[in-house]
Amino acid sequence: MHWVLAPAGAAVVAAEAGIAVRDLHYRHEHAMGIAHSLLLAHTVGINEWFTALTTTPGSGQVLTWWSETRCRQLWGDLARPDAYGRYTHTGTVLDFFLEYDLGSITLSTVANKLAGYAELARSTGIITPVLLWVPTSRREISARQALLDIWRTLPDPTAVPVATAAADRLDPAFAHPSPADRVWLPLDEPSTGRVALHQLTAAWPHLAPPPVPTDEPVPPAASGPAALPAPAPQPPNGEGEPS
Repeated sequence: MHWVLAPAGAAVVAAEAGIAVRDLHYRHEHAMGIAHSLLLAHTVGINEWFTALTTTPGSGQVLTWWSETRCRQLWGDLARPDAYGRYTHTGTVLDFFLEYDLGSITLSTVANKLAGYAELARSTGIITPVLLWVPTSRREISARQALLDIWRTLPDPTAVPVATAAADRLDPAFAHPSPADRVWLPLDEPSTGRVALHQLTAAWPHLAPPPVPTDEPVPPAASGPAALPAPAPQPPNGEGEPS
């Protein structure tokens, strides 16, 4: 069962924030649409992925987590990741775009998104790895081939580092299985074997260190008043907000 915000709840949220309900950009019909949307499982899956990464003891720290909506506002004209994250562990910092796959779309559709990421990297001059999470190891094998076929045709494949992992590779014997575990396989360096999430930076030594995070809030996004730390990638206009 899933719960969505009703008009009375929106009024409470607005009152606690000291703003008008209209400033929440809340629409009851939109909330009901979410409850019955076929995309709900996808959204919940992404949330659970980041929740596991955030709450697993000793696995590191999620410094930034941006939703699909916010990513679309910033980079949607070039790339549309399911999420953006910044993760740190044992002194390493990894910025990444997440592609969360439920097996409901063709792998060619997933692979063709690499061209958009390549253009985003070219436009911004910032290299951000793309992480593909699939439900089964069998699908991962097929996904890697589809990705590799497209990746090799990119103008500069090194500008789009890619790694894959499958949910069924998580060890159920672990008390807290997490995407931080040793389940990731770089697309261009499979000989390295599976590595933990934070170890992916060693597979891509050409990555520039992400900027040091600041505590300064960014202007509110169009979807609401939340203030989040700014990530390393910037939209092509270089202003930090959609043009």
